[in-house]
Amino acid sequence: MKNFSNNIKIIVDNDSKDYEVNSFLRRAMNFFLIPVLNRLPKGIFVKSGKRAEAVNQHATTHKALEVIYSFDHKIKFEKGILDGFMAYFWLKTNNAKALRNRLKLVKKELIKAIHSFNKKEIRILNLACGSNRAIIEVVGLHKEKFDFEIFGVDRSDSAIEYGKNLTSIFDIAHLFKWHQDTISNFLKNNTNIKFDIIEMVGFLDYVKDEKAILLFNQIYSALTDDGVFITGNIKDNPEKRFVTDVVGWPNLIFRNESDLIKLITNSKFKSSNIKIIYEPHNIHGVIKCKK
Repeated sequence: MKNFSNNIKIIVDNDSKDYEVNSFLRRAMNFFLIPVLNRLPKGIFVKSGKRAEAVNQHATTHKALEVIYSFDHKIKFEKGILDGFMAYFWLKTNNAKALRNRLKLVKKELIKAIHSFNKKEIRILNLACGSNRAIIEVVGLHKEKFDFEIFGVDRSDSAIEYGKNLTSIFDIAHLFKWHQDTISNFLKNNTNIKFDIIEMVGFLDYVKDEKAILLFNQIYSALTDDGVFITGNIKDNPEKRFVTDVVGWPNLIFRNESDLIKLITNSKFKSSNIKIIYEPHNIHGVIKCKK
């Protein structure tokens, strides 16, 4: 754990029992593999199989994320031999592992936040809810112990429909209220509602600094006293070109610890109540702020 300026804690959660980490052999192989990945022509990746094509076609959306989240570490040939081997290969890259690790890390921090309140009624706001699997899974596991009320906000109707289907699987559809809107508009038009937890993971990667600070301030105002805000951002990493140019995941804004600290300290959140936790690959950071 490192203490940076303004008492903000920077942590790398390296628990190999909880996350996907690289073996010594894989780390050695990556010395040669990553330069090859970064130089692959985009067409080769897209044509390598149906799952690669889906990720490329739906990059930045819940559809692409679900391809990565649903990987079960097995080689599957139902979509062809090439698709089976190639999908297994690229779904074991550092960035794919880091995305699944981010999901686990967000779930871990959500559980901590839920149990930090000395009450049974918990109101949660899920912003940009197309990638809301973390909240749905955590609420599904705790639905008997707490009385949840969850608001899901996304401007995409297909993302909301996906979220509705997922809540039905976990038998928690009745706990959700859905709003097709932009994040800023929802926060501006619902100032009378306060939330114990606000989660916005995946969206900050595409938001420029000035807008991010404005959103942070709106979110701060929407929290209850001692409310918790969970967000995150991708960090520059050796596979950056593979992700942006080969896979075709555009418009990502990579931010390091100093960048994130600058954003947060320019908002209403107090630095003594902020920590940034990275998963073991040190690619995705989860930011947890307490009002």
